[in-house]
Amino acid sequence: MPDSQAAVAQTPFEQFRPALAAGRPWRKVGMCFGSLAVVAAVSLMTLKEKPVAPRTASAFDLAPESGTPQVEMAEAGEPEPSIQDIASVLPEPPTEPEAPDFGLPYVEAAIQLRKGDTVARVLDRLGISAADGAEIVAALARHVRLDRLPIGQALLLKLQRLEAEEATLLVGLSIRTEPHRAFTLERGEDGDYSVEEEVFAVTPRLQRAAGLVEGSVIGSAEAAGVPHGALAEMLRAFSWDVNFQHDIKAGDRFDVLVERGWTSDGMPADEGRVLWAELTTGGGAERYSIYRFKPLDGEEFFFNSDGESVIKSLLRTPLNMSRISSRFGLRQHPVLGFNRLHAGIDFAAPPGTPILAAGAGHVIEAGVFGGYGKWVKIAHEGGLATGYAHMSRIAAGVKRSARVRQGQVIGYVGSTGLSTGPHLHFELHRGGRPIDPLSMARTEQRTRLSGRELERFKAEMAETDRARDAVSTDREDDGE
Repeated sequence: MPDSQAAVAQTPFEQFRPALAAGRPWRKVGMCFGSLAVVAAVSLMTLKEKPVAPRTASAFDLAPESGTPQVEMAEAGEPEPSIQDIASVLPEPPTEPEAPDFGLPYVEAAIQLRKGDTVARVLDRLGISAADGAEIVAALARHVRLDRLPIGQALLLKLQRLEAEEATLLVGLSIRTEPHRAFTLERGEDGDYSVEEEVFAVTPRLQRAAGLVEGSVIGSAEAAGVPHGALAEMLRAFSWDVNFQHDIKAGDRFDVLVERGWTSDGMPADEGRVLWAELTTGGGAERYSIYRFKPLDGEEFFFNSDGESVIKSLLRTPLNMSRISSRFGLRQHPVLGFNRLHAGIDFAAPPGTPILAAGAGHVIEAGVFGGYGKWVKIAHEGGLATGYAHMSRIAAGVKRSARVRQGQVIGYVGSTGLSTGPHLHFELHRGGRPIDPLSMARTEQRTRLSGRELERFKAEMAETDRARDAVSTDREDDGE
């Protein structure tokens, strides 16, 4: 207990405890009690003559209430506090209280649209009257395509319920249809609804992420903060050279520089675009670097540091994240039981995994084909053709004579025909004869920049390197 509070709580009897403890004569105590009795008698006589005055705080208060002024006892040899001193610490008398606000506070709610939901249905579930709901929908519809809101669209609502009415009132609603655009609906005092649009400025920022591959490239890059769109772009750019299930080993690393737009209130405005990326394979045995570049007469994509396009005429693998389960060459057939040429390579993958066209071309076969089950064969330039077997189903529109582009989904992994489990059997033919798809993929020629285009590329590559080195990353110290 602080000294000041100890002094205030001291009773007249407690003032004499030190004297008692020290063995002082009892007569002194008796004289003190006698003095108190005289004081009490005089006080009673005075009360008969004068009205009782309002009580003020006293040094003899035992336990002052919280907030009550406390007056310290005077130390020995100091004068007792005067009435003026005590009055100076008393609170001002309370003023007339303000009129209370009887308006009920609103309640904020965040709701996401579910499958089959509409704004009108959400309002109805919240208890908004049909008339108000119709006005709210009509006001929003003048600014927002309500029939195109996706599942998961967030609605931020301010709701109020008056005691005298059963229906809930919607006093405000905010909806952000795009990262950089939001609409706010408010209910006026007259009951009408108004909608205001707010557009947020978008500024590009650079983000760098790097780390060791642990488990999978996808999981490791996501853990490092690479946005999903940029990650998909990076994987596609490396897919002409890397089989992500077979080539990645312990100790491999990734490093990526992403440009991403952010709104003025701190929300990501897009999925980001890769400006540069680097990946090692084989436990660091090989290193691949890619730079984003747009030729004057071509589409923007990625080139290596020598100015060669990463795009080959054929993809390294027609499946994302697949695993080679059987290679090209003689082997014992798992169903027929005798040795014969395995005219392609098998990629193990879960049923339903999308199968991609390894290159652009036109379909020359599509349907059930003996032991191949559901099969598609595509003719490409230069006398090349690719075949895809054991599909669970062929994609819509993929039929004889149809044109397909590189990377287009042409079917889905299955186990039709002579197959012991779900996988893709992939073949590559040159001049009508099967060849090893992996050896062909490694030697396939790429387009190469030259002349002024190569000079432009080198200049942009140097600028990207400077930007990359200026952006910090949380990657682990690897001794570089």
